Amino acid sequence: MRTITFALAVFGTASAIDRAGAADEPPAFDIARNCAAEVSGAGTGAASCIKDETEAKNQLTKRWSSFGASQKKDCVGESSTGGESSYVELLLCLEMAGGGHFSPDPKQ
Repeated sequence: MRTITFALAVFGTASAIDRAGAADEPPAFDIARNCAAEVSGAGTGAASCIKDETEAKNQLTKRWSSFGASQKKDCVGESSTGGESSYVELLLCLEMAGGGHFSPDPKQ
């Protein structure tokens, strides 16, 4: 009986972790905070960064279901390394992992 209970506990935990890696929508990043941190030493305004990040987030929202679960898991981890999270980096990583379709509009 203990073996069955243990097996169910392990399977349930593994399933929860797997579902977390393949979420149905992109992660929530704080665009304003990340852009402020990015441009603080660059001497440029945050407006361009915010525009780029927002456009990348919109593309990710539209195309999220077209990316594989393992690609999402790997790229989400990679795009949030170092404390700053970037939708632009996440989108670029997913596009490169999927064969390099670098179109700003998925209809092209």
